[in-house]
Amino acid sequence: MRSVVEAACSYDSDRTTVVDYSAEDDTREELRFSLEESEGSESDYSESGLSLEVHDLARAHWIQLHKLNRQSNLIQNALLYIVENYKHTRPIWQFGLGIDESTKDWKTLLFNNFYFRHHSASIQAAITMVMENMDDRDCMKKLLNEIGAHHFFYDACEPHLELFEQGMIHSLRTTLVGHVKIDESTEQSWTLFLKDLKTFMGEGIAIQRNTYLRDCMTEPEITEIRSKWSKVEEFGLQEAGQVVCERGIKTYTTLITSHKMDLVIPFRPTTEVFTRFAAMTMKAFDVAIKSHSETVGFCNLVTEIKEFVVTCIVLEMCPTFARKAMTEGMFAMLTRVFGEQELDEFTTRIWGKLYRALEQAIIANIVDY
Repeated sequence: MRSVVEAACSYDSDRTTVVDYSAEDDTREELRFSLEESEGSESDYSESGLSLEVHDLARAHWIQLHKLNRQSNLIQNALLYIVENYKHTRPIWQFGLGIDESTKDWKTLLFNNFYFRHHSASIQAAITMVMENMDDRDCMKKLLNEIGAHHFFYDACEPHLELFEQGMIHSLRTTLVGHVKIDESTEQSWTLFLKDLKTFMGEGIAIQRNTYLRDCMTEPEITEIRSKWSKVEEFGLQEAGQVVCERGIKTYTTLITSHKMDLVIPFRPTTEVFTRFAAMTMKAFDVAIKSHSETVGFCNLVTEIKEFVVTCIVLEMCPTFARKAMTEGMFAMLTRVFGEQELDEFTTRIWGKLYRALEQAIIANIVDY
């Protein structure tokens, strides 16, 4: 015999028998008597586990959507909400780079995009997996930590999880109609579930970020960078910074223009603000190079770079394109200082890791801003 709660929260067919009365009449009398004897206060039911847990409402709702084949539509509309309202996130996904809002039916094209549908299906499967582990909170936390750690390498960060939470709540409110329409209690349950998802995945991203900052670079690699950095200082940090930022701004402008994004950098190369930004950019590189230690790697960089983040933070821009642009700017500067023949594969790789470490330290500060 299965309880109502077990049946409601299982992934079995809805034809599963909850209570089986196949026995003889006297058995039914015994069952009726047993139920009457066990009647008690509401608190008694709560203590005995007969009341639905808060998260179980979201799980039961998710199962219902599965039976009606509505899960994928819910996820797809959540992703649509994100890419439509937060354009700077589009380059994170391959399907996002192809969005052209000047096309009348761009949403239809997006919903038919293979990569969009594949990503939606992946999220759908992940939510199902998490739902199946909800009864063991430690297991669910570990699972979400691991998923978050993997997302670190997909250039995801904690604010992206907040956007997904917003997208899911918006989709739950606007996509579902009829008997699957979300009510207040179910929405509260989903909100708590998504909060757990955001918290535990965020922990995974933060843990992986810290691991990367600690282990990404070896002593021979940082020694090589420091030897070359001394030559950059001889070249002149201000001039080197202008090379980095001029190329970076040019590349960034090209990228946002080609993808029709209105997220321009709020200063021009001829302004005093640009000169200050170039100087502070090179100071940030200098701090990063000097902060590395054999024991903790770049972990102290998060604290040491805080002043730069507070002073130079730009709110409305595309982080993915900014990374690509500033990386190109850095290599343009190194080419100017050392010549193209010096930029072999090893040099390119270790300087790329340096920029990645600096970027992650900046992100860690933005998350706590």
